[in-house]
Parts: sequence; C-alpha cells; structure tokens
Amino acid sequence: MPLFFLLIKLLGDSMNKSTKKLSHMLFSKLTKKIRFGAVVVCAGALPCVGAEIKGESEILDLINPRPTNIVLERVGEGSAVLRAMFTSAPNQEVLHVFVEGEPVPFFDDGKKFDSRAGDGEFTAEVPFDFELFAQANQTLAETRRKNSERPLFAAGTRQKIGTQSFTEMGDGLLIDSQMDDSEASVLLPFNDSQLRLGERLSINFTGLPLGTISPSSSLLPTDPARSLMITDLSVVSDPTRTWACRRAGLPPMGNATGSWTFWTLMANVANGSASTSDYIKHLFKHWASLQTVNNFGVPARPNVYQQIIEQWEMRSGGPGVSLDPRQSPFRLLGIVLRADLRSDGSATYGGGDAGEGRFVFALHDGECHSERMTLIMEYKVPIDGCENVRDWAIKWKNLANSTQYNDDLASLTDVFASAGAAPSRPNQSAIGQVRTNELLAGSPFWELREFFLPDAGGFLAQTTVKQEPDNGHNNTGLLAKYVNSEWPNLVGPPAAQHLVPDSFLGQDFLAGAAPAPTLWDAPNSLLTVPTTPSPISPPPATIRDDALFQLALNTCSGCHTVETNTNFAHLDYGTPAGTPAILSGFLTGISLLDPRDGALTRSFDDLARRADDLDILAASSCTRSSARVPTGNLVLHALTAPAPQRSPH
Repeated sequence: MPLFFLLIKLLGDSMNKSTKKLSHMLFSKLTKKIRFGAVVVCAGALPCVGAEIKGESEILDLINPRPTNIVLERVGEGSAVLRAMFTSAPNQEVLHVFVEGEPVPFFDDGKKFDSRAGDGEFTAEVPFDFELFAQANQTLAETRRKNSERPLFAAGTRQKIGTQSFTEMGDGLLIDSQMDDSEASVLLPFNDSQLRLGERLSINFTGLPLGTISPSSSLLPTDPARSLMITDLSVVSDPTRTWACRRAGLPPMGNATGSWTFWTLMANVANGSASTSDYIKHLFKHWASLQTVNNFGVPARPNVYQQIIEQWEMRSGGPGVSLDPRQSPFRLLGIVLRADLRSDGSATYGGGDAGEGRFVFALHDGECHSERMTLIMEYKVPIDGCENVRDWAIKWKNLANSTQYNDDLASLTDVFASAGAAPSRPNQSAIGQVRTNELLAGSPFWELREFFLPDAGGFLAQTTVKQEPDNGHNNTGLLAKYVNSEWPNLVGPPAAQHLVPDSFLGQDFLAGAAPAPTLWDAPNSLLTVPTTPSPISPPPATIRDDALFQLALNTCSGCHTVETNTNFAHLDYGTPAGTPAILSGFLTGISLLDPRDGALTRSFDDLARRADDLDILAASSCTRSSARVPTGNLVLHALTAPAPQRSPH
C-alpha cells in the first residue's frame, strides 16, 4: 500500500491507541519533510514515496506553508509567474506547494524568473487564467458588499493582528489591511486586461482565498449569536427540548428527556449498550478512584461522584437507585458550531470533515444553584465532500434568518447528536470526546479531563487531554527540547501545526488530565529557538516568544486561564439561572499582555474569527469537482486560503 494511503487509513476514526501513536509519528515526519519542500518524502525507516502522494488533497494542503507576500506577474496570455516569500523555509533551492494532491515546485535558485538565489523568495511559472481571476475578484466584491470588514488573524492561529476592509473602486476591489504595526493594500482587478504583460500585482495578505470563483449564494455575514454560539434563552430553555433552570432555588422545568438534554444525549451515545442511568454513573466513576492515563496517575477526586451521582440518586429515591432524568443536575448553556475544526486528515479534534457540533452544560445542585463545573459533549460532524460541507455551512448561516428557528436548529443538531448518527463508528455515535472543567468543593485545584469511546464501543473511557504536556514537564529541559525541535511547526506560518505526542524522547509526555492555572514556560538557557523577529506577530515579538505562546495557548490549561485571562470556562458555569451564558473575553474580544513578556500584547476575538471562517467556508469554490481550473489559479487559491486550525478547544 502506498504510504500516503496507509497514512490516510491510519488517521481514520477507528484508530486504536498504538495506531494513533504511529500515525502521529508518520504525520509529524511527513509535515517537516513536505512543508520545507523535499522532492521525495520519507518517513523514518519507511520507504520514500514521492510520486505516490496523489489525491485526497486535504492532508497535503494542511502542510503547505503560508507566504508573507505573493506577487502575480503576467508573462503570457495563459501563463503567470508567482513569487512567494516563505519566511519559514530553510536555505534550499526548491519548495513544493501541493494543490489537489499534486506538487508544484517553487524555485529559489537565481535562475530564469527567480531574481536571486537564497533570498527566501520562491518562484513558479504556472498556467493561469486571468479572466477567471478577474471574475473571482468580482464575486469576492459581491460577497463583501454586506460584510465590508473582516478581522485578520495570524495564519493558523487564534491571535488577532488587525482588520481588513473592502471597497469597490471603479474596475477593482481595494483591500486595505490594518495590522498592529503596519498597513498594506491591494487593488484586485475586475478585468483581465488590467494586468498587462510584465506587470506585477503584490498580494500582501493571506486568509482570503483568491484565484477561483466561489459561489455567492450566502451574502449576509454570519451572525455568531444565531449560527455559532447559540445561548439565547429561547433555545437553552426550549420547553420541548431542554430541562431548563428558570432561576436559582427552583427545580428545572421543561422536558426532562428532550432532545437537547444531557440525559438524552448520553442515551444516544450509549445507543443501547447500557441503560442511560448506568451509562452516566459509569462516566462519573472515573473521578472516584485513581486513573492511569498514558502511564500518568490521575488522582481521585471522590467529591465529584458524591456531589453529582450520589446526590442525584438521593433526589431520585435513595442510594443506588436508577437516576431519574427529572432530577438531572445539568442545564444547557449553549449549542456551538465549530466548523473551523473541519478535518484536514490529521486534526487533533474535528475528525468529521465538517468539523464539530457541541453542547455545553453547566452543573447545578438540583435546584438551579450553580456548581463549579461545565461538561461539553463534542461531536464529529459526519459529513464529507466539499459541496456537502459547503452546504452544511450555508445552512448554519441561513439559520440566523429562520422563522422556525428551534425546529431548524434541531434538524441540524440531529445530524450529529441523534442515536445512530455515525453508523461506522463505535456505538454508531458521532461523539468525538466529552470534556469537563471542574472545581467542586473538596477539589484542590481546577482540573480538565477528557473521555472518548473506545474502538469496541460501550462506555466512555478517560483519555489524554490533547495538546497538553504533563504538568510535571513544565519549565523543564525536556519541554525546552520539545520547543527546540517543534518551533517551525509552532510558529510557521502557518502557526500552531504542532502535535503534542504521547511520548517524547522516550518519556511519557501527553497529560492524562490538565490542572490549572498553569503558566507554560521553558528554561531560557536551554532554548535554541531563534530570537529573530516573528513572522506571525508584530514587533517586538520574536520566534522564541511565539513558539512558547503557541504551545501554551493550545494547551487546555493555558487557553482556559492565564493565556486568555479566562476564569476557566469560556461559557461561564456561574451564569445565573434564567440568563444567557456569560462569554469570555477570548470569545468576544480582548487584548492583554503576554504572561511571559509584558512588552507583548496578545489580542483575541474568537467568535469573529469563527464567523469569518464560516463565511469563507460557505463560499468554497470546490475546484476538484468543477470544470478544470489551471494550476496557477489553484496554487494562488491554496496559498491565500486560511490555514487549518488544530486547536483542541
């Protein structure tokens, strides 16, 4: 079997733990080799494969570098030269960009169209349809008439670095980019004759795909409150679908077995493998005794089982009885779409091609007094294929204007949350993971845990928390070695493409639970990461600063505390009953000082980022299934498209 297709197989939903370790190892090696332009791809002791890497472009498009600048020059009626500055490329003569599984070479050898060898600017002569490019610019202008400003985020990251505005000017679309430390603009032509032979067009931004026509079927900008982070009381207190809290001191009301209740969602995950009561009890037994996860001991927190299950039993009739859904202590805080986590073939989360759908619950005492815990059920959306995923995005955008909102929302959540939603997966459930944030009375610190369905199905089992090294490795030589080896993936661009492995240099590495708060750092004297200016953050940020920042931000403990100034939950578990969930500044917009270097400011506005991503997804060009598009247009599209997200949260 060719290595590429072996890799795709290894990265499938049915991987066991040992297979996942192998696939992560392979992907890490492939990433480093392909990203920096090796002509032949090798993976450890496995044979080199080169030309066998074809088709299934998602995994290859993931590891394309993102240039800091692109120059388009017309050199013939149907040909162009693309010049791209890759700050992350080492000194070499050739770098490959993959489009639809095919490598396109870019040269930095000082020959032909390349002006100077070794200057980091790579050049490719490619077939190019300038009329198609101009038509695509007209379509982009049309889609931006009602959404004339978008946030700018560093490629692959959740760090906001500026804004971008769109203005139609005569025969072109003017795009102005305002960054923290600079500004740039480009006028995209509406007529192919505007780009004459020998003229160069400098495209000084990424994250907005150019070059091919996208459909303009969904022109209104995404409404985050109606399409992405749905917390409106008419939804979370839907009397037919939720078991809702009106106010503290009163028992819940509504439908205790409604389709959006914790009880029914757990019943759907169990899908007949056990009674719903036993299934829920089994989940919370994990806190009652020591758990061993990735060879790390995760100490018991027995008060969790006592406060949730034993008190639920008492309200249901006494010790050991079956749980009564009418006594459930979980209230719905929000329904969340994470289309930005759509699969690229290697994502830590988002294993369904259309990303994730989530239900966020908060714990209460049975009479709607808030307890310090949230529980998130995160589903892999079982939809694939470009047109299908694009249609999925359009449906969520159009949901905002629905006259039967809850019914239409329910039809969308049924796609991933209903029993049997994913026939080929364990328990036929689309559940990806269940994650908890907890600091109940008697617990010594905040802690995050994660649970998944084993390949054989049955009960949920505790697993590692992704992208988080064990806390014992913080500020150690081993963590410094990890950052030293992974900084090209941490910083990119695109940034945050690293994968924290189960083990590193022969030591167990990925954590079994995430205590918080944690300030992630490494001894500066042991770091060899360059201290030159960062390609993804404004001055005075260095590559070293951003390597540590991206490591920390993408841990569960960092994102939920010191890196984002969040009180552990992005949807506040302490939100008073009968009011919409309070959202963190990380979601709604915040700027704060970097906790490791007070001279640096980090900005976040994640709901705006997700909305922009959904707008782009809903206008996907889906070139693979359309009429043949010249290679040059596809290359431009690949280099300007948003970098994939590998965030676990």
